[in-house]
Amino acid sequence: MKLFKNRGQKNSMKNSKGGAIPLLGVSMIVVLLTAAVYFVASYAANSYSQDNQLSNWSYLYTDRAGAVPNGELRIYNAQNPIVTGEGAKDNIYFTKLLEPSDTKTGIILITDYSPMKIRVNSKEIYNNQFDKEEYVGNCYNAITLEPSTHERQIEVFMKLPFSARFETYMDNGAASPMTVNRGFVLGCIIAGIGITALLVFGVMSLVRRRLFQSLAVAAVVACTGAALALHMLPEMTFMLNSPWWLRFTEYPVHMVFLITSVLLNRMFKNHRKTVVAILFAAILSAAAVMLSFSPLLVKISSVAMSVLTLAAMLYTVQVALMQLEHRTQYAAAVFVMCVYYTVMALIAAILLISRQRVLYIYNVTVSTFVVAGVLEFIYIQEHSFEKKNRELSVQSGKFESYVQYISEFLRNMFDFTDAESFYETAIGEINSLLLKYQPDNTSIVSCAAVRTDGGFEEKVNRGVTGCNYALIEENCGRSGKNCFFAETFFDCIVKDGDETGAVFHFENIRGGLDVFFMSMIETAYCGLETTYDNIFAGDGFRDINIIFEELAENTELDNGCSVDHLRHICDYTRELCLRSGMDAEKAEQIAVASKLHDLGKIAIPKYIIHKQARLTEEERTIINSHTEFGYTILSTYADDPVLEISATIARYHHERYDGTGVNGLKGENIPIEARIVTVCDVYDALVSERTYKKAWSREDALNFLRDNEGKLFDPVICEEFIKYIQEQD
Repeated sequence: MKLFKNRGQKNSMKNSKGGAIPLLGVSMIVVLLTAAVYFVASYAANSYSQDNQLSNWSYLYTDRAGAVPNGELRIYNAQNPIVTGEGAKDNIYFTKLLEPSDTKTGIILITDYSPMKIRVNSKEIYNNQFDKEEYVGNCYNAITLEPSTHERQIEVFMKLPFSARFETYMDNGAASPMTVNRGFVLGCIIAGIGITALLVFGVMSLVRRRLFQSLAVAAVVACTGAALALHMLPEMTFMLNSPWWLRFTEYPVHMVFLITSVLLNRMFKNHRKTVVAILFAAILSAAAVMLSFSPLLVKISSVAMSVLTLAAMLYTVQVALMQLEHRTQYAAAVFVMCVYYTVMALIAAILLISRQRVLYIYNVTVSTFVVAGVLEFIYIQEHSFEKKNRELSVQSGKFESYVQYISEFLRNMFDFTDAESFYETAIGEINSLLLKYQPDNTSIVSCAAVRTDGGFEEKVNRGVTGCNYALIEENCGRSGKNCFFAETFFDCIVKDGDETGAVFHFENIRGGLDVFFMSMIETAYCGLETTYDNIFAGDGFRDINIIFEELAENTELDNGCSVDHLRHICDYTRELCLRSGMDAEKAEQIAVASKLHDLGKIAIPKYIIHKQARLTEEERTIINSHTEFGYTILSTYADDPVLEISATIARYHHERYDGTGVNGLKGENIPIEARIVTVCDVYDALVSERTYKKAWSREDALNFLRDNEGKLFDPVICEEFIKYIQEQD
């Protein structure tokens, strides 16, 4: 029963959070896998770069810019990293003796946007705004040493606006004012892939609208590649040394996080508020970065960017959790990605604040690629899903017209009482139903046999050659179902107790695996099985009301529910009818009729009935059709007073008192028997465990009824029901 959308009560929250815990574990696994992949790649890259690394420098912190400090120098190499935290000293001095060389030698120095000057044998040969700026826009510095037969002392005077990063490499030949590193090349490749995808998807989107979503993913990939390449530029040349260049290169990487967050939120229907919040965070971040004109302000803006990013991501996680509670399509995958991306944003914030800029940019790149890949996979699945939905819509429209044929089949079978011609009549009725569903399929052949002690005795054969009834029985036994479907045939077995009673076989079917065809045959099978029990059970013919009641109970069991649900509704309905002033006979008729309120679900495809994820709009339309299906089936017995009431209840028990129900009836225009059953049905469904939820407490269920008086429910009937339930204490 899906009469309402609001699942925000306490029990629903507990259930959704319970489901979220395993997904949090999945998110952490993805984080660990990402870290493992990165560190393996990083180890390989570092091993490659160590060959030309220049190590064993001597250094000392100083508070006198440009002066050789007094004191004992420390050694800096791979085994002895630079000691940090030297109080307020914001300058550092490095020195090293180089052996004689008969060739030109290039030395490359990578810093953290540090102004510097370099002397060789006390002669200044390089100055990167050391006496002008507090920080610069480049991390790359390079000098060329001429051939020399003597040792040379290199001295590096460096300001420390941010961190004491100092990586040095030797290069054969003259040092270039600009080089190309792997990160820049990777960024260009990624940007190229994104731009190519944008062009391809852009052209294809003119024909196929759904590719607009893929365009967004391609744009994120292109932006990620461009941000990576841009972020690596300061480590490629010393020509871009203006301080504003630092602000220009750091912000695009941050924007990748925020843009990807917007993409994640677009997976949800009500995402506008979240998108506005993220855009607001982006604007504040941009202002913080662009107004940074000192090292302190740069540090503050980094913290501000990180905090705003995390706030936006945490809000995204909260929205994803709500969608998970509502069982929105793909909510689990999006929730995992939101948590994953939030954790990666936290790691990125730590790396950014601690000035681990290379780790920071690769963290953003890799995590964004993971999210973009998952989103594109979802878009592909969504496209396939939409295609199936369109086909489902066409088929469901066709199927609705055939429910009348199913209704006629059930009536013909239920009214049949001749045991001698049962098999011939059953074969004839099913063949007639098949021809109505597939009018041009005149080549259908069929047969039927009854189980005997010696095997099978064939009762009917309409064109089937050599039917193996034992194999049919075996196939049905393996599948665990009494109906076995293939593309071109289907089989049915009716049971005599726990044993096979009879076997029916049909060949030359078209589209035998179509969900609506299978649903039609399964519905026909219910009528066939009920008729078989009625004729051969040996207890005499049963009243039609008992037959329909058993059919309703079987439908309830097929739906994964308990028949107790029907009995409870019957008891609740009888009590409310009596309290409303009806006489005992009328109250009993309505109570018995209430058991058939969901009989129409017998004609709903089973995959929709048993689906645990949130239904699509098309699937919801189909399942809502069970009210009309039930009415169509039951209204053929308008001459029976109980079944006439059952038809009315089946048709109108999903009406809402405010007029927003299936048929739009409002208030007193809804038949009173339907208004009564609506309250009873909703309450018992709430306090019962279902495949999509845990059972609610009585208090929560009664609160739900109170909250929806005048909306879903007749307020007078609702109050009387609440009073009745409370009297049971």
